[in-house]
Amino acid sequence: MSVNDQDRARYGRQFDEAFAEASRLAGSSLPPTDFYEQFLSRALSGIGAPAGAVWMRTPQGFLQVACQKNLEAIGLDDKRGGRQCHNEVLRHVFQASPPRPVLLEPQGRLAGITPEAGAAPAANLTDYYALFAPIVGPEKQSLGLLEVFQESSHEPRLYQTFLQYTLQMAGYASQYHNFAGTNKLGAAAGSEKVFAQIEAFARLIHSTLDPTEVAYHIANDGRRLIEVDRLCIGVRHGSKVTVEAVSGADVVEKASTHVRRLRNLFDEVLKFNDRLTFNGTRDDTLPPKVLHALDEYLAESQPKLLVVQPIRDEREKDETKPARSVALVECFNPPEQTEPIIQRMEVVLKHAAPALYNAAEMKRIPFKMLWWPVLKLQDGLGGKKKFYAVLIALGVALLTLAMVFVPYPMKMDAKGLFLPEQVKLVYAPIEGQVIELAARPGQKDIRPGTPLVKLLSNDYMAKLQEIDVKIGSFTRTREALQQQLKEAKAEQNTVDIQKQLSDAESQLEMLKKTRESMILNFSLIESEKGYFQAKAPQADRLNDISIGWLRDPSDFLAKGIKATDRLNGLDPGKWAVLSDDNRSQLVGRMVKPNEPLYRLGAIDGPWRGEIKIPQSNIGQVMHAYQTPGLHEVEELPDPANPANKITRKYLPVDVLFAGAPDTSYMGKLYEADVSAEAVPNKDDHNESAPVVMAYVRVDLSNLSPAERATIFVAGQEVRCKIRCGDRALGYSMFHGVWEWFYEKVIFFF
Repeated sequence: MSVNDQDRARYGRQFDEAFAEASRLAGSSLPPTDFYEQFLSRALSGIGAPAGAVWMRTPQGFLQVACQKNLEAIGLDDKRGGRQCHNEVLRHVFQASPPRPVLLEPQGRLAGITPEAGAAPAANLTDYYALFAPIVGPEKQSLGLLEVFQESSHEPRLYQTFLQYTLQMAGYASQYHNFAGTNKLGAAAGSEKVFAQIEAFARLIHSTLDPTEVAYHIANDGRRLIEVDRLCIGVRHGSKVTVEAVSGADVVEKASTHVRRLRNLFDEVLKFNDRLTFNGTRDDTLPPKVLHALDEYLAESQPKLLVVQPIRDEREKDETKPARSVALVECFNPPEQTEPIIQRMEVVLKHAAPALYNAAEMKRIPFKMLWWPVLKLQDGLGGKKKFYAVLIALGVALLTLAMVFVPYPMKMDAKGLFLPEQVKLVYAPIEGQVIELAARPGQKDIRPGTPLVKLLSNDYMAKLQEIDVKIGSFTRTREALQQQLKEAKAEQNTVDIQKQLSDAESQLEMLKKTRESMILNFSLIESEKGYFQAKAPQADRLNDISIGWLRDPSDFLAKGIKATDRLNGLDPGKWAVLSDDNRSQLVGRMVKPNEPLYRLGAIDGPWRGEIKIPQSNIGQVMHAYQTPGLHEVEELPDPANPANKITRKYLPVDVLFAGAPDTSYMGKLYEADVSAEAVPNKDDHNESAPVVMAYVRVDLSNLSPAERATIFVAGQEVRCKIRCGDRALGYSMFHGVWEWFYEKVIFFF
């Protein structure tokens, strides 16, 4: 953008208009807040600046923003440290002696300033030109700063003109302060009494939180400050307004016609949400309901000046809702100039707004009859500190009594796995090399005769080959003797040959049976010479935990036990692989007959949680079994003699499954299912302390199919809390602390 004659003329007209308006404002008696707002708006519009601020010195000597416009939009906080650098610029410009204007380019630093170590530099980190001009007092002391942010798109030579404009506008602000100081000196003596009255009025109306008392003080003392004939106060509780106080009246007669019409006028003005002023002339532009309520009230009272003002506290953010309070001012012989009355009313109601709001909010609090005695008790004890001290002492005493006398279930933690009750191990029948693991982890179709493991045993194969050699030798001997028997002619030779042939056939039959027995027992697969196949458990050997090498289904049926028969309530055909995938550890290596290869479980039989109780918790569990009242007892028929009953002790257990963490199930830990020996916790490397193995039985018969699919997962982690009976609340919660203290302190001495 170039600077031409047209631009100069345009800015010249704008400058003249701005200077004329600033001169008028400087000679006015506006309050500082109103002056700053109008002055800053005119200063920015004179040069089309987007943002600016007026900074004034506080009595403590610090700069504080008196008025600002769009300051948050220029990006002071967009860069790290931008706000701190801006504050440093303000400080240095304000403290400069003599005061002088300053122009900072975008991303520019204040010249001649060396920042202290660790301090932010005095810099403008925004994308705007920053112009600063001092506001000075009569003795040329700095009173504040005028700050203007200008766009960076103007012709560069214009910014010095903008700086001179800013300096001259700051001069008008200085004139305002000098003029106001001169005028205020003369009015200070008269105003001091008014300020004292207003301060006493503010203290009085904030001395109570009762809405009626607050309204009474505002109506009577506020009437004298405003200098009117009557002041009425209404407070909205819910949707309707209550006339709380009328100046000069000790009691408000709510049933009187005057008060009812006054309340109706309050309601309509609050809905109108604006000031209502009546100075003897009817205003037909008002809403009909407001006019009707005003006419009804004027029929009861005939003031020449009536003002109804909604009182809205700054905490009432929703402007669409009616204000919480309302005031009515009446004057029967008002002066010709009513503006001072309105101004005094605004000052009084500005102080009254927070007091009425606080009182109304206090009345809204429910159950006041419960906490009000507490407040009285606090006053009776001598203050808040003593009340809190007594309250804390009482709380500690009650907590101690509760810890000693209140019973609470003691729960011991344990965790483990959820597994079928019937679990078997598959071992290698002979020493050999693992060639293949046929079953997969989690496979559920394990039935009698299902291939599990293929082994290669050179020793066993050598024995078979040796038997095969002998069988071949005896077969050839038998064939030779048969041929000799055909060729023999003498009787004695025939008898000898027949005897030799009978012996050879006996030996041959014995060798064949030996070979068939070996093949049958170890499931030799003749098509793959030297390989052996371990197969799933058979029904007649489910209870033999050492059986690992199993026979063909033909041998299973030959014994007269069919696949549909049940043994101990279990279907022998429904087993699953519970062990992990250990192909990488087993395939290709030699195994011995005492090494387990698979872990199988009867998944359709009963299940139980195989848990590990930490050794530190087993004492509480066993104490619960030995102490009457701390455990549960159930009677069951004796399997040996159903006519008799056997008693079994158990502890209730809260069981949480990892697959269903949002539901807790109830289980039973029988005394007989707790091991009497602690073993090292080999499976959990995070826990070095020994554990005691135990089995928790959970009744899951009522689960839906979807829930069963989630719960009945072999090897699923379960977390248990064993209920060891009700003990003292303190001991149940902090028994570990007591045991540590006893072991480390009392036992030590």
